Amino acid sequence: MSGRRSADFYALEARQLGYPARSVFKLQEIQKKWKLLKGPVLDLGASPGSWTLFALRTLGLGTRVVAVDLEDLKVKAPPGCEISFLKSDIFSREGMRFVERGRPYGCVLSDAAPATTGNRVVDTSRSYNLALQTLNIAEAFLVAGGNLVLKLFQGGAEKELRSRMEVTFERVRFFKPRAVRQGSMEVYAIGMERRP
Repeated sequence: MSGRRSADFYALEARQLGYPARSVFKLQEIQKKWKLLKGPVLDLGASPGSWTLFALRTLGLGTRVVAVDLEDLKVKAPPGCEISFLKSDIFSREGMRFVERGRPYGCVLSDAAPATTGNRVVDTSRSYNLALQTLNIAEAFLVAGGNLVLKLFQGGAEKELRSRMEVTFERVRFFKPRAVRQGSMEVYAIGMERRP
């Protein structure tokens, strides 16, 4: 199956299941492998909302997701669940205050990516900086035993990020789900069981 046909398959499958984007299958594979989701969940770079909706459906009744993105969320919470959403820059003063009000979190998710330039060096550097900011939030607001999933563009900074995450988490893995497009630089850094 070609990369493009594969992409079309994932997009179509996502729509049939009620998710706005194919990215849901990345989190689904990660969850199947490691069972990381626990509430409440913080979803950074949440739009259009596939990860938010997957977390709510997976964890079920009583689950709360706090979500932040520059773009609108295109999903609604299932009955008995709650989404608190802010349309804002995650790292603005307003965004940080919003995130702080919902703490502590059992899991921090980030499928956020920087605006890309087409210059691999610039793009991977921006992605690394975004990953570090996300890790800062996880370190500040995750409960002991909590988990982190964040997106990173591969390009040489993986070793530094892993070293930093190993200080905070009992186990760290880097993983490329099958739903990542062929040729994409995306990889997911996973931190399991935040140290007390």
